[in-house]
Amino acid sequence: MDGLEIRMNESERNDISSFIEGEFGIKMPPVKKVMLTSRLAKRLKILGLESYSEYYRYIRSSEGMKGELFIFTDLVSTHETGFFREPQHFDYLVSSVLPELASTRESGTRHPLKVLSAACSTGEEAYTIAIMAEEYRNSLASSYLYRITGTDISTRVVQDAARGVYREARVQNVPLHLRRKYFMEGKEAKAGLVRIVPELRACTVFFPMNLMDYTYPFAEKFDIIFCRNALIYFDRTNQEKILQRLTGCLKKNGYLFIGHSETMTGYNLPVRCVEPTVYRRN
Repeated sequence: MDGLEIRMNESERNDISSFIEGEFGIKMPPVKKVMLTSRLAKRLKILGLESYSEYYRYIRSSEGMKGELFIFTDLVSTHETGFFREPQHFDYLVSSVLPELASTRESGTRHPLKVLSAACSTGEEAYTIAIMAEEYRNSLASSYLYRITGTDISTRVVQDAARGVYREARVQNVPLHLRRKYFMEGKEAKAGLVRIVPELRACTVFFPMNLMDYTYPFAEKFDIIFCRNALIYFDRTNQEKILQRLTGCLKKNGYLFIGHSETMTGYNLPVRCVEPTVYRRN
């Protein structure tokens, strides 16, 4: 097997693609066969398997479900993200959303503003929200509390998010004054790395969650939900189901942000559009 490429036949592709779509809702059409092959080939070699059929049987076995499924989930999901991605959303967050929510909160309340960053990957979006919330808090005469929850289907990436460590190249989109304020530079062996300051990490929590789950594990509803550039990987039926669950986790008059390449047109949801790709709960 060493040095030889293991080919994936159409039956194997269909089995694995159907499993991914059924478990995670992620669309895997035939054109993604090359991507699947390239991402899974190393696992076959590490496990000493000679075909994708063997691998498919393994991930569905009791042994595979305990360990390999987590690795498989990480390999087939997409983790594209970045700090201040689609910056118009963060401009609107600070100029309109946070002032509106702050003005309607009871004076002296100790209940934190609750924000969900769904499908947050390695945490850049969640920490960007935290930076903007902290900057807005600092601009007020009286402080307010906030709590950011980040979720992703991949256990590995939420563990990375919780550590809050990034290569310097990953923070180039962060304005310099914010970079100096909210990131600590690594020294010696950690040179070239930066870490989110403890104050922001203390206001964030991360855990794995599948958007396809029938219910979401939240005890309380959120004031703001970000779910951006994840819906594009689902078909319309699953998009609507996910959006129904997310809006069900949103407080009355809370805000939902989706990606600029996404739409909620045609869905029966209890929200109204207040800005392109920004919706408010009825």
